[in-house]
Amino acid sequence: MGSARPRPPSRRYAEAVIEPSAVRRLLAAGYGASAGLAGIAAAFVVGTLWVLPFAPVPRGRRERYTMRGAVLFSRVVLDGILLVDQRVTGTLDLRDDEGAVIVSNHRSWLDPMLLMRHTRSNGLSKHEIFWLPFIGLYGWLAGAVFFDRRDPRDRHRARDEVMRLVRAGHRLQVFPEGTRSRTGALSERVYLNLPMDCWRAGVPVACCAVVGTERVLPPGRFAAWPRQTVELRIGRTLRPSDHPDAHRFATACWAEVQRLVAQPDPAGAGGG
Repeated sequence: MGSARPRPPSRRYAEAVIEPSAVRRLLAAGYGASAGLAGIAAAFVVGTLWVLPFAPVPRGRRERYTMRGAVLFSRVVLDGILLVDQRVTGTLDLRDDEGAVIVSNHRSWLDPMLLMRHTRSNGLSKHEIFWLPFIGLYGWLAGAVFFDRRDPRDRHRARDEVMRLVRAGHRLQVFPEGTRSRTGALSERVYLNLPMDCWRAGVPVACCAVVGTERVLPPGRFAAWPRQTVELRIGRTLRPSDHPDAHRFATACWAEVQRLVAQPDPAGAGGG
């Protein structure tokens, strides 16, 4: 997974992430610490009650049950802990039992929670996340895939695992930029191997864009800001049968994300 070359922040992004004073930074850090502890506690309660009982069910089948707990956890974090004002446009063109890869831009650690709640999907994440207390283990039981980004064999293993889960009816989030944007702009370098895998496997890709999530959990800072407005834009679901080859299919998927990001931002959630 890759990262963008450093670029100066766009004016709209700079307005969205205002440099806080020392006092505000301290308050944001304190709230961030409290939110982190509350999130771990929520993962313990929700995971123990709604995820752990299904641990004996084989992977690939248990996610149809454990994702309910994951979605509930995301609601607790977004609504109850961070008090996020979420604005969602568009709807997924997927059957309730249909697996898919959810492709999106990446602006904040909040992005996976927002996608989890509104698209019933779990994440493809770096392996360090697995060691977060309760969050990592229960996330894996709910269908998250963890991998070592530095290990080519593990990256290949993770891609195979994503495809197995999607074929079984699960939905997984993929951020082709590979890391959170530090400027608000889309990365010029993206990795589209998984959308190409989807074309080969004949499974759909649902394209989304997140806007304003860096206002809640700013990248590169230990901070959290409550009561912020964020937006999830759900775009087209692309299907392999409508495209002649894997490369053009993957390119069309990312072009749809770019189109969604470029839309005007009437909600004032912080455009890109």
